[in-house]
Amino acid sequence: MADPVAPPPLWTRFAGGAADPRVVLLCLPFAGGGALAYRTWARALGPDGVAVWPVQLPGREDRFEEDAYEDLPALVSTLLAEFGPRLDGRPYALFGHSMGGGIALELAREARRRGMPEPVRMFLSASRPPNRPDPDAPRYDLPRDRFVEQLRKYDATSVLLDRPDLLEVFLPKLRADFALVERHRYRSEPPLACPFTVLGGLDDGAVPPNVLPAWADYTSGGTEVRLVGGPHFFLESARDVVLKVIRTRLESVAAA
Repeated sequence: MADPVAPPPLWTRFAGGAADPRVVLLCLPFAGGGALAYRTWARALGPDGVAVWPVQLPGREDRFEEDAYEDLPALVSTLLAEFGPRLDGRPYALFGHSMGGGIALELAREARRRGMPEPVRMFLSASRPPNRPDPDAPRYDLPRDRFVEQLRKYDATSVLLDRPDLLEVFLPKLRADFALVERHRYRSEPPLACPFTVLGGLDDGAVPPNVLPAWADYTSGGTEVRLVGGPHFFLESARDVVLKVIRTRLESVAAA
């Protein structure tokens, strides 16, 4: 096993868990969100041999003043350059919520294209598979009022919608995140070999549960769909359930 390594400090927050992990879990954010959503995960998963590296992208939280990426290949290339050497050949898994699921898929595929190891497992949470696009997309370039109306489908934006002063500050960042995934065209290529665990909210108005099984088209390693109570942003309300699923699925890797 390689010597213990630390995550890239600019690109992670709240990282921790096992000091000499058997598997590293990279957590990718939803549109407008950052590493804060995963702030408690390292303590919860560390005893199971998992290191948790919540990814902090530019344009959010303490990197808010930086320009957000609007080009997915450019972002993925940067993430591989930052995280690839740090992983140093260790087994890793990817967790992506909403927008983060699309980033995770392209990150795993680009790693394979470059001859790098695939993740040992993909966790795709409240995320549409590329072959089941949102019928309301694209939204990133809609007029302001229509864009704001689309945001109402995402329950976590309710605080912003009730605060016009905050909304005006965050709108450019949200548009950039929507552009990141809506303008990208995924290549047709062989499925990944790693298994997929797909999580969805029973009351999700943005990513309905009936589209989630289509993630099976992107892997030959098997796909399971797990539904939890809650709307689109269930990471807090269903935290314990989500962490239990992750812990169980990574047990075999951590014990290897």
